[in-house]
Amino acid sequence: MALQSESLTKQNFVFAQLHNRIATGVWGIGDQIPTEEELAAEFQCSRGTVGRAVARLVQEKLVERRTRSGTRVIRMASAANPASLDLDACAFIYPGDQHVGGWRMLRGFQQAAFAAKRRTLTLSAGTDFRKEAEIVGRLAEFNVKGAVLFPVITNPEEMAYYSQMILSCPFPVVLLELNLPGMRRPAVVVDGLHAGYTMTKHLLDQGLRRVGFFSHYAWTPFIRDRYLGYRQALEEAGVAENEKWVMLESEMNPNFVDPIDEPRRMAESFLNRKMDLEGIVCSSDNMAVGMLQALRDRGVAIPGPVKITGMDDCAVAAASAIPLTTYRVPYEAMGLRAFECLNTLMRGEHLPVSEVQLRGELVTGQTG
Repeated sequence: MALQSESLTKQNFVFAQLHNRIATGVWGIGDQIPTEEELAAEFQCSRGTVGRAVARLVQEKLVERRTRSGTRVIRMASAANPASLDLDACAFIYPGDQHVGGWRMLRGFQQAAFAAKRRTLTLSAGTDFRKEAEIVGRLAEFNVKGAVLFPVITNPEEMAYYSQMILSCPFPVVLLELNLPGMRRPAVVVDGLHAGYTMTKHLLDQGLRRVGFFSHYAWTPFIRDRYLGYRQALEEAGVAENEKWVMLESEMNPNFVDPIDEPRRMAESFLNRKMDLEGIVCSSDNMAVGMLQALRDRGVAIPGPVKITGMDDCAVAAASAIPLTTYRVPYEAMGLRAFECLNTLMRGEHLPVSEVQLRGELVTGQTG
């Protein structure tokens, strides 16, 4: 049943994308559309899924299939369903209020939109990025002028799928916390290099020399930048990096109900290396709290001999029994800048940069 639902969702997404290309004039009357093999490769799905989406276009008398000559457009589609609601809005799509910084970015976005007298639409798809792709694919039907997207993508395969969706969007899109070079879509991100550097230097300035780096989601650009900041701080301090001190785990399985479960299990594996570290720079607050729990389970006093730092300054850090030393990310400012970028694009103006990087600041607590 789940597979059938997933297939239907993908079919709806492909249909929406093909329909939009006809509606917006990408394919005009008489144009031959790509073959089912080519479309299946583009959308990373089966030929059967594409075939059923094209069959719906045939049923709506938008295209005509002919043996040997392929499939051609025979009638233009309307850009929006006349029965649909004309929202004339800009959208903010994010995992939900439980996600790190999500509601704070939304607040900054909405405040900026209100000041600019722009109507907004807020949607949450949780961690179901395929559902999010389907939603984005249909926004044009409701006269949505542009969208800010804050996706949760857990592996490179999902990233490839999401990139294809971004490319086919008929309206301006701005990404939050994710940059996709070459996609021609601007992004607003935190300066990960500065974050990693700041937290590592903070520990080194206390005289620590055996400082590790603990991360998951390590294949993503923003985690890579945090790790590079860690390496830069070590190099400037004359400390040789030890590969045993570093855990760059690619796995990520978001769990809004218990966000610390996976980090705690990873921390147990990391600590089994018995590295005798004096400090650990964690790539997020979730990872830092998971590390603190793993250390406590081993009988290590907290605060105590091992200094722990996080990054994000999220709700998990605020709820920690022991104040966490962390890197405060300016989430509200990121949401505001994302709207400003989107508003510029919706006015038909050019953005001078493809990536806006914002810096945060050190927040000291008892753990580091």
